[in-house]
Amino acid sequence: MKLNAHAVTDIGCHRSENEDCSLCDEKLRVFAVADGIGGLPAGAQASSGAITILADWFRRHPAAATADYAAALEETNDAVFFLGSQLSPRQGIGTTLTLAHFGTDVFHVVHVGDSSMFAWRSGEITVLTTDHNVENDQKARAARGEPVHFFQGNLHALTRCVGQPPPLEGDITEHVYKSGDRFLVCTDGITRCITAHEIGEYLAEAETPEAAATLLVELARERGGLDNATAVVIFAE
Repeated sequence: MKLNAHAVTDIGCHRSENEDCSLCDEKLRVFAVADGIGGLPAGAQASSGAITILADWFRRHPAAATADYAAALEETNDAVFFLGSQLSPRQGIGTTLTLAHFGTDVFHVVHVGDSSMFAWRSGEITVLTTDHNVENDQKARAARGEPVHFFQGNLHALTRCVGQPPPLEGDITEHVYKSGDRFLVCTDGITRCITAHEIGEYLAEAETPEAAATLLVELARERGGLDNATAVVIFAE
């Protein structure tokens, strides 16, 4: 199945540097975003380092419908963690990561942090990722019957990121897709400003991946540009 894709990024209205990085490779059939962690130094180096390592990993493992995603994530985390030990020995560095790798009729999502992936099909939009933050972690603990303590001030603080001391556990999921499906992989500069319902509408209406990605990034900026915003849009045809 053919994939057409396009990536767009914008610094936003309140940041001095764009710490987002993306991968949009139709030949490798790999699409990803990474967002340097706010509050930690060298966010741009963390995100670009993660994307560079991943792109190299998939180039070394070509033509596979599936891959050892856990190994790819481990190698990436180890590399960013080592980079952090050089750039910021006391604090380290970190980045989110959301990646989609497409085979013939299935795709896999590798996810760490609070970037996101959406799938649109026949008028329905589905969120394929769950943010790794304090709120969702506490909800999961409560569902298991474990005691929880909510602190309103840090509910959205991340509980996992690429670059943390190993081992790192990411979410790795498999999904079926078909011709006509449309996808968005994006950083939270998009999702903080645009609802999932709106994302579904814009994916449905766009004539090309470039048009959809450009519209989403421009709309995020129009609504305040709270953060760097990156959108990778994929059409399956």
